[in-house]
Amino acid sequence: MLNEARSAASEGQSAAARVVKAIVRGLYEGAYAPGQRLAEPELMAEFGVGRSTARESIRLMESEGLVTVLPHRGAVIRRLSAEEALDALLVMELCIGLAARQAAERVAARGGRALEQAWRELQRFRDAPHGYDFIAARNRFYRAITDIAGNEELRRIVPSIHVHLIRRDYSMTAPVRFEDYARMAEAILAGDAAAAETVARKHIARTAALVRQRAAAKEE
Repeated sequence: MLNEARSAASEGQSAAARVVKAIVRGLYEGAYAPGQRLAEPELMAEFGVGRSTARESIRLMESEGLVTVLPHRGAVIRRLSAEEALDALLVMELCIGLAARQAAERVAARGGRALEQAWRELQRFRDAPHGYDFIAARNRFYRAITDIAGNEELRRIVPSIHVHLIRRDYSMTAPVRFEDYARMAEAILAGDAAAAETVARKHIARTAALVRQRAAAKEE
């Protein structure tokens, strides 16, 4: 009986995670937008899940900072202010910079095959860097870097940063971003810790510059 209960709980969590993944995909593909309300009955109907799963998916998104649960309105996809986006990007810059440095320092001992593979897969999206599949490939690229770095705190922190809400609205041109990815991979695989950290931090800083430019334009 206990095993059956655990199995049911696991299935419920898995179904909720699938709902969350679909909503994140929808953010990148335009099906969902910041400020949009996510009501339990609508989630139940759209994804064919029960109320408990819809509720769990909202709880997961709230814990990840993707939605805010408001009195009398329910869950609403967060819309980050420029200040909130810049704060998140500052944390991301520090974390990715450290991950790249540590990966370069440890790649000789840990091996770089996973990063090489992730970089090859990412390059497939050089001419179409806007859909969810590109985002998934980019996430694998960063995950390969943090895996080589072997820093458990970075593995915990980096996925929790609100990048989905930033990447949707602020995107640099494909040539620039892929040049940064290439330089990052090359520096890490070469074991050049200083260069790896520098290019990683500059890459995130470019997005921060876009946020500042957009904020300044709105004030004019």
